[in-house]
Amino acid sequence: MNQEYTCKVLKRVMLTSDTAYLTIGCADIAGRAIPGQFVNVSCSGFLKRPFGIASVDKVNGTFCIGIKIVGEGTKELASIEEGSTINVLGPLGNGFDLGVSDSFILVSGGTGVFPVNFAYETLRDSGKKVTMVQGFRDKSQVCLTCDDYIVTTDSGDYGIKGTCIAGLDTLSPDENTVVCCVGPIPMMKAVGNWAKDRGLRCYISMEQRMACGIGICLVCVCKVKAEEEGIPFNHVRCCKDGPVFDFEEVIL
Repeated sequence: MNQEYTCKVLKRVMLTSDTAYLTIGCADIAGRAIPGQFVNVSCSGFLKRPFGIASVDKVNGTFCIGIKIVGEGTKELASIEEGSTINVLGPLGNGFDLGVSDSFILVSGGTGVFPVNFAYETLRDSGKKVTMVQGFRDKSQVCLTCDDYIVTTDSGDYGIKGTCIAGLDTLSPDENTVVCCVGPIPMMKAVGNWAKDRGLRCYISMEQRMACGIGICLVCVCKVKAEEEGIPFNHVRCCKDGPVFDFEEVIL
């Protein structure tokens, strides 16, 4: 059931010059959220802004989101003061099924680093095998990384020079490995094809522009392959039917 909460911002940290990381208090969201889900956060603008859940602490009843400044709404939320309250709707959408395998490769690009971080923490805590591959534009955008992650940058000033594919090409996964990816569509398409070429299952998260977040407004529809004969494709709602989909089902 979708529910809106009035939550307190407990901590705000700037991860990069244009990206804030908020720790928000809400025991219900922290207790129910699964990796790949998102929340819609109100600002002074007309529409709520969607953010992938980046981490949860069920014991302390908190969750985290990352906010990259791209407009006035995200600028306002990224500069919110600690102790302030915000209205949050969530958790929303369908997340990753992390029970389908004991071995995962997680791939993130851009703001995809945040929902993928939640998936990594969950898999790590469950004792499953997990490899993290992160792709950034350059060193100034690198965040939420660890020494054992495979990091790539387009500029080559940090980690491996190239896209996430350059990082994936250093791996030799077994046939039971599942790939989960969040990032720009061209990146997810490349990662999905990389997995397909190796016979691996791949799930992607469609971070479309959203408005309501609950499947009413139809702003965030994407195309998926149709099962009915004679129909080239169907439209589905990323917020309600996704945002996580099997790569083989989505038309990118």
